[in-house]
Amino acid sequence: MIAIRRALQRVRRSDDGLTLVEVIIALLIFTVIILGAIASTTLVLRMTGDNRGRVEAANLAQQYIDVARVDGQNDLNGLSNKTYPTVTVDSVAFTVTRTVSWINTNGSDTGCTVSASSGNGSLLFRRVNIRVSWTGQSSATQNIAADTILSPTSKINDPALGTVLVSVKSINGAGTGGVIVTLAPDSSVPGNTAQALDPTSQPDTTNDDGCTVANKVYPGTYTVTLSPPSGQYRDQDQAANPVKSVTVAAGDSGGAAFTYDPAWDFQNRYSSGVAAVLPSNLTTSYVSTLGVYQTAAPVSDQYLSPTASGYGVYAGKFAPDGSAGGSCLSTDPTAWPKSADNRTGKAPAQVVPSAGGTIATPTVAMGAVTINVKAATTTIRATTTAAANGDPGCSAGMTYTFSRAATTKDGSMTVALPWGTWAITQSSNAINFNPISVGNLVGSLIGTLLPGKDNVVTLDPRTAG
Repeated sequence: MIAIRRALQRVRRSDDGLTLVEVIIALLIFTVIILGAIASTTLVLRMTGDNRGRVEAANLAQQYIDVARVDGQNDLNGLSNKTYPTVTVDSVAFTVTRTVSWINTNGSDTGCTVSASSGNGSLLFRRVNIRVSWTGQSSATQNIAADTILSPTSKINDPALGTVLVSVKSINGAGTGGVIVTLAPDSSVPGNTAQALDPTSQPDTTNDDGCTVANKVYPGTYTVTLSPPSGQYRDQDQAANPVKSVTVAAGDSGGAAFTYDPAWDFQNRYSSGVAAVLPSNLTTSYVSTLGVYQTAAPVSDQYLSPTASGYGVYAGKFAPDGSAGGSCLSTDPTAWPKSADNRTGKAPAQVVPSAGGTIATPTVAMGAVTINVKAATTTIRATTTAAANGDPGCSAGMTYTFSRAATTKDGSMTVALPWGTWAITQSSNAINFNPISVGNLVGSLIGTLLPGKDNVVTLDPRTAG
């Protein structure tokens, strides 16, 4: 003790302070202590926030389970998947998501589609899953989930009857709601045991998931037909009212799945660079990732299924693979080889409606030629003939007609035709056709008159540059 006292007295008497090293070490120790305290406090606050969030999320999950029960009592079949508007509690945003499915008699869980094979079972209950997430949670795996089972208020199946589930989706995978679904016995099936449904037994319109169900359906084969809720809809085969067949077995379920969307409206502008008469039966080809769709006559509104890539629009028949009874490449400018003077054909642009709308107004390029018409002529006919002058040909063939009123003297008219090589004839009775004299090629695009054949012309899409 005496030695320690003397040492302290020497320190008090000394004028020397702490060294720089001692100060740095002291600050370092202090910093470590402070950082540890901050980390501990942050962890405690985070855990407290997580716990508070989990408690609130659990409360919300139970509330929305109750909401699902009420919705299910009102319309069990119409119950759909749903993400609710964000709920904010104490400045924390909570997202509530509902997922629903059917539980079958075989114990499987299904949304609105079933296997094409048998053994799917009949419908028993609806399972509802509520999942809640929130901003600032430490891990997405900590989402709060709650489940419940909703039973129908009355028996929805019968061991002697079956069930049909119908799924209608958009091209983006979302459900197409409000679609009218009609079931009828398939008359094309011999010995079909299916029975007509009375109006009250027809399925409801599709819910927001694009799902609807027909319960207690007699075994047999049925056609499932869609009708739009309003306006124009198309499936990916361009059908306005698509039809599929489904077979129902006793105590089992069958399904039909469709892709069905509000249609795009194509209002084509056929252009040859001059005022020209269009054929009354002009074919128009719409080319997309869905394939080639052809219409038989010009229309003011052509409705088509939307596609991500859009459509290329060709005047005339376009058949690159022989699907139209032969190939037809004349109408595709890119199929024409580069000419001796370096002219090439340009493919039509892929067309989609602008600014998120549904109306497209593509310009459809054609060739034009002036023809010399007899006074008595009432019908003019243009038919594809042997390809010439670089024309890649159209073995599938095209024949287009123009009508006019008879006059008192010979005259001329300008007609528009798709790209290709054409033989043009005329008739006063629409029965006996004779060659017609071809006059000048008109418009900004190049064509060729065949020597020695004054009624044959090649309309060439190749342009310079």
